[in-house]
Amino acid sequence: MKKALVIALSALLALSVIAWADEASSTDDSDTTEAVVVQEATEGPDESYAGLDIADLMKIIEEQQSQIEELSERLVAVEGGLSANTEKVDKLKEQEPLPSWVPKVKVSGDLRYRYEHINKTGKKSRNRERVRARLGLTGKVNDQVDIKVRLASGSADPVSTNQTLDGAFSSKSIWLDRAYFDWHPSENMTVYGGKMSNPFFKPAKSQLLWDGDMNPEGLAVRFEGSGDTKPFLNVAHFWADERKAAADARILGAQTGLHLKGGSNTKATVGVGYYAFTNVEGQTPLVDATDSFGNSVNTDPNTGDITYTTGFREFEAFAEVTTKLGNTPFTVYGDYVTNTDADTDDKGWLVGANLGKAKNPGEWEFKYNYRRVEADAVLGAFCDSDFIGGGTDGKGHVLGLGVALTKNTSAGLTYFLNDAGLAGGKSYKRLQFDFKFKF
Repeated sequence: MKKALVIALSALLALSVIAWADEASSTDDSDTTEAVVVQEATEGPDESYAGLDIADLMKIIEEQQSQIEELSERLVAVEGGLSANTEKVDKLKEQEPLPSWVPKVKVSGDLRYRYEHINKTGKKSRNRERVRARLGLTGKVNDQVDIKVRLASGSADPVSTNQTLDGAFSSKSIWLDRAYFDWHPSENMTVYGGKMSNPFFKPAKSQLLWDGDMNPEGLAVRFEGSGDTKPFLNVAHFWADERKAAADARILGAQTGLHLKGGSNTKATVGVGYYAFTNVEGQTPLVDATDSFGNSVNTDPNTGDITYTTGFREFEAFAEVTTKLGNTPFTVYGDYVTNTDADTDDKGWLVGANLGKAKNPGEWEFKYNYRRVEADAVLGAFCDSDFIGGGTDGKGHVLGLGVALTKNTSAGLTYFLNDAGLAGGKSYKRLQFDFKFKF
């Protein structure tokens, strides 16, 4: 049909031009006739055709016919594209819409592959490779409530999600690492309930009191002000051990301080905290009844059972300052704790600095801290599980170096140069090489 239309238009154009040309050639030389001819020429198809013979006109017609055919082909192509797009739109309309909950759920996770070498005086050196895998879900209930769940590798150990590669390729366990609600009724207040991420502030993620993998269980409330000087208050009630035959072990904690801002590149946090462990003194150690992780114990001469010698009421003071040296992030920090329930061996402290931040590909970071932790300064089962092999009663250095390889991928090296035992301690060296991936 389109081809017929092109032919018809071409023929009509040719006839009109030929007719006009014949009419122009039949005029005479009289003044009156010339005037008519001039008038008719002005009203003709185009003054540019004047003086052309039939061959020239036919050439023009052929060129215009070619242009019309080209435009026709373009029209066909456009109509074909519109038809294809219409089909796609129709198919999309036929598809089932996504369930309403899909946009409300966010998935995140990470994987760490680690090589580790451990050398402690009096023990055979150890080499092992370990993985840590974590998968988290955050579901939006409404504008004020989120539900957060995370699964992780590891064991029942509350301060480690590492899984050693051994057991003749046996399947590895997955545990419920976190499961809690996050209710934020206002910008300044948040309430948590369940097995949660630690709500207490830790300067530069210090693990003097709490290991980074520990996710306490219970209820917590956080308050935070606004402005360049923001006061904060964190209050928590945790269930450490529910006992059938004895009083339950709980942790009642409170922490308060200030977040300070000084200029565009400098900020600081200072504060204090108090954490009371109930019904711990005279009870078997938490987590492992045969291991106090450095804390002082009494031993039953008949059964060999051990119990905590002292209770734990820990007072903490901390500070962190972050700024820039040129364009490089720089942080200095300190953490101090004393156990007011213990008569001796009751203090611990840590100081450190971080330079750089391995965030974008090619960026580096360096970390260093030194600490000294007496036997009953903190409850050993919940503090850093890597330093001196875990627990209290030790001192030493920790050095770390990291680099961002590509987006969300990094490598790091950490070296522990410690003394396990403050009195006649044994040399403890631990080297960790990590590859980390996250999404």
